[in-house]
Amino acid sequence: MVESAGKRALRTMDLIPFILENPGCSIKSLAEKFSVTDSQIEKDLQLIFMCGLPGYTPYELIDIVFDNGIVTVIEPQVLDRPRRFSKNELIVIILGLRILSEIHSASKTNTEKIEKLITKISALVPTYNSKVSTNINSEFMSDLNRAISHSLKLEIEYTSVSKDEATRRNLLPIELYMLNGSLYLRAIDLDISAERVFRTDLIRINKVGEITNVQINSEQSEKLQILLEVSKSRRIFMERNSSIIQTVKETKNGFKVEVSVSNLQWLKRCILSNSPGIKVIAPAELALEIKQNANAILALYRS
Repeated sequence: MVESAGKRALRTMDLIPFILENPGCSIKSLAEKFSVTDSQIEKDLQLIFMCGLPGYTPYELIDIVFDNGIVTVIEPQVLDRPRRFSKNELIVIILGLRILSEIHSASKTNTEKIEKLITKISALVPTYNSKVSTNINSEFMSDLNRAISHSLKLEIEYTSVSKDEATRRNLLPIELYMLNGSLYLRAIDLDISAERVFRTDLIRINKVGEITNVQINSEQSEKLQILLEVSKSRRIFMERNSSIIQTVKETKNGFKVEVSVSNLQWLKRCILSNSPGIKVIAPAELALEIKQNANAILALYRS
């Protein structure tokens, strides 16, 4: 996966105060703490060498030493304290906690802990109403959590964004997770015995059924490896979809990006909507199919 420049910048700002509070940190321990590789931490430290205050003489630059794997900060400049969250960031955190509270509504202990944390953070944003609804249906989340906890079959109606159609599905739900501001359900589609991902705001539960066990069809669940050419003007595609990106190689005009996907229909629509900023390099059959789809769309406009 590729990380955005923003994530790296935030990590480098967090490194300095953490090292100051934990003298004698090794590169290895920092890598474990920040969930990156040793090599990435070394690159971050090298980047910090070039940072400082206006003037940018040796007197204004951050001074940091890492010898024999041990990191020491000599002059932190203005990064001696952990960065503060902005008002918008605090609101996003509160909304995320509110969603967690509603997801875990069946657990009184969890919801009490989350509510205390929401109250504490809300005090930092006096103008924000922490009681704002997140529009998550409590009954819906209760059914979903019960189905996940007890391996119950779900009969749902799903409105697919990639296909512009509503379909009935029989699922065995596995887990819920947040990605790019949306809540997703990972589940096994019982009709094809394969793992699929569904956006919860596009799900309508028709029935919670009996306990179900199923074997996953490995052929149906296998992810496809696609090689794309992404222009610099479409770099946001890489940042928004970092979870599916395997490798990135910078070229003269943009990037060669390898992605791993199970939902090919979604990828086709995404490529078409970003055309000509994103092109398929391989497989050739997919490139041809998208070209034919684009020509068909253009023909509709001409007619």
